[in-house]
Amino acid sequence: MAFILKNIRIISTTSGISKTAILLTGLSLAIGWGIRGNFGHEYGAAFAGSLAALSIALFAGREDWLRRAPYFAFFGALGWGFGASQSYMQVLSYTDSGHAASQIYGYLALFVIGFLWAAMGGAGTAFAGVASRERLVKIFRPLLCVFGAWLLLDIIEEPVATWLQSNVDFDGNLSRHRNPLYWFDSDYLPALFALLGVGIYDLAQRKSERNRLFLPAFIVGGALLGWGIQALLQLTGVEVHVASALTYLQGDPSYLNPDSGQPAYEASNMLNNWPQWFSDFPQHIGWFIGALLGMVVYFFRFGKFRNGASLFVYMGVGWFIAFLALPVLGGIFFENYGGLRMTPPRGDNWAGVLGVFIGTSVWMWRNKLKPVAIASLISGIIGGLSLSGIQWLKQFLVSCGNPRILEAKGMLPGSPEFIEITSRWANWQSQNWHSFLEQSYGFMNGIAIAVAIGFIASRIKIQVNDGRDKKQVNHVSAGWMKKERWTLAFSALFVMLGLTYFNAVKNVSEWASKLNPEVWTQTITDATGHTETVQALWDIPFIGRLPGIHFLHLTPTGWFNLTWIILTLACIYILYRHFKKPLSFIPASPFVKGQLIYIFVLWVMVIANFERALVNWHPVRLLTEWIIIFNAIIATVLLITRTPTPLKITDTIPGESIKLYRRFWLSGVAVLVLSSLLFFASNRMIYHYPEYDKLPLKRYQTRFGTEASWKSRPILKNAEHR
Repeated sequence: MAFILKNIRIISTTSGISKTAILLTGLSLAIGWGIRGNFGHEYGAAFAGSLAALSIALFAGREDWLRRAPYFAFFGALGWGFGASQSYMQVLSYTDSGHAASQIYGYLALFVIGFLWAAMGGAGTAFAGVASRERLVKIFRPLLCVFGAWLLLDIIEEPVATWLQSNVDFDGNLSRHRNPLYWFDSDYLPALFALLGVGIYDLAQRKSERNRLFLPAFIVGGALLGWGIQALLQLTGVEVHVASALTYLQGDPSYLNPDSGQPAYEASNMLNNWPQWFSDFPQHIGWFIGALLGMVVYFFRFGKFRNGASLFVYMGVGWFIAFLALPVLGGIFFENYGGLRMTPPRGDNWAGVLGVFIGTSVWMWRNKLKPVAIASLISGIIGGLSLSGIQWLKQFLVSCGNPRILEAKGMLPGSPEFIEITSRWANWQSQNWHSFLEQSYGFMNGIAIAVAIGFIASRIKIQVNDGRDKKQVNHVSAGWMKKERWTLAFSALFVMLGLTYFNAVKNVSEWASKLNPEVWTQTITDATGHTETVQALWDIPFIGRLPGIHFLHLTPTGWFNLTWIILTLACIYILYRHFKKPLSFIPASPFVKGQLIYIFVLWVMVIANFERALVNWHPVRLLTEWIIIFNAIIATVLLITRTPTPLKITDTIPGESIKLYRRFWLSGVAVLVLSSLLFFASNRMIYHYPEYDKLPLKRYQTRFGTEASWKSRPILKNAEHR
């Protein structure tokens, strides 16, 4: 603890930001990351990011950022949510495998994953502080269109997939690769629908322009052209050769079963680098791709993408360019090495997130928001070093009494000395070390945000009137207040009720699988005799089973959703009344408002996390749930008892931004290479791994070698997803 506090003082002195801001931001992301590990994916990471962004907004010492605290929480959540789509469990296993090539690759890949995660988190957080109030308010409208497109995707994705392949049994988990829309286990559909939402917004904004009517012509023209090209390729017999040149298998058909010496997998049972429906409906590829390209050409020619909508275009297009260039097409040239895939056979969202990061950085640079790009790069470098470094630290700590090291030293398992040492360290070895990794990495991510945002906080001007002079401010302030407050309210409600809902609702399925099955589930048998276990139906009190009434009941999830809807409507009504006439319960101080948002979100999620773990409790959970609660108490005390210290503004970034950016990029590359080599070399010195054929390759994943995971354990069409 003394070491941590000492380094926080050093960071505070260097950046000018308060020690409270640094410590609270670190604790916030540590708490959030511990909870994210239980809830998983984008919404879990978004919760962690919202707490950290709130912390830095409240204690950075900038008056303008206090008024933007809800924006910080909102955009910080969005930024951190992107990285959560990346797969990294296999990369952790690479570094544990003992295979030299896979280990060095694993440390490098962990740095890249951590970099992208923290870089997007830093970009979202910094955007809330650097962008003008006008830009922040305007960007909500296209953003809501993106949210609407994602909601549409949630509604139609499963019905469309079922319609395409009604005779195929798939789900969102172990059989998800049987979904005809599956593609590298990636989020390409959300990226595509985000562009769709922005396109709809752009059309609505250009409602007075006649060129809107050209869109159907471009779509039809593109579809006809694509159909014609495919027909020509078929007619000339070239289609087969083109398809073969652009396709590679996700596995190695020549891989031999080490036990039998025979080929282990058939090529026809392997996936390839294109969406599943390409193989199922090849006759529709031409016109479909042509129609998409027709839309792209139309919007490239006529699109305006006003009010910040172009940011989402840069992000979405960047996603697809990187995804297509790396795992999809770039992998063709590295087929014998598993393609340009980071964690085959798992997902390749890392490539899409890389494209999003590049697109975001370019947009920020072109739109005079260079401090955002700089903060993103700083937080990314620290985040990358943190993920690979904490993994190395975990490996160092678990080396004490580690059976692998004892065996490498020549001790035979079962010998008295071996038993004596392993028994002495058994409790240490059985701790929840993955939770240690997650919470420690979360804390370092918080430090990354504190350093990055602290760096720009003292180097950009206080934004009071968004560049307007006093005469203009008096004239437009009332109008801007009306426009601004709904976005502030939306941001606060999104974080307080949206993020908490999307995480907490996952508890219902956990309760249903762990608690009394007679109460929580029911078994349904269809006409064919197939049985399925689904959630039970709970009647509405009193009237749910009156004579002749057999429909007034809800599933446990339905009851949860109904309760949350009522709560949300109540909060919206309270805000409506507050806007008409201020309510005494809602404080006037922006600092106190930010404190209330923080405490509400923090403790709702801490309680929800404890509820999730309680139904399957084990003392090993103390390293997660108890530490989370302990840290939440410390964070609450800091939040309530400390006040922000005014920050001295120097305003120096604009003149030196290019030099700074280049310097940080060079530093990042150096840190990536040197840290990876250091972690790799020291790890191998500690563990003394045996030869390749004696490594426990069935327990650990490897990226390279004759038993590489993509060879020995590929995803097969007729097997469960790995």
